[in-house]
Amino acid sequence: MEQKKILGDERRTFILQLLKESSQPITGSDLAEKTNVSRQVIVGDITLLKAKGEPIIATSQGYMFLQQGAGN
Repeated sequence: MEQKKILGDERRTFILQLLKESSQPITGSDLAEKTNVSRQVIVGDITLLKAKGEPIIATSQGYMFLQQGAGN
């Protein structure tokens, strides 16, 4: 069964959910595979999410969502 592409806002919501639920960084390639789009599309999505104020950081191991209030 071919996986369909997840479009725009739905895909970004899905990416955000994955990042929030993961305690480990997720690579752009992994996100691209999960959403069936190119890694370049993921880079654009992350940029858009960050522009909306989502606390996403890029590390050498992948993307991470900065949990609010951790350690404060």
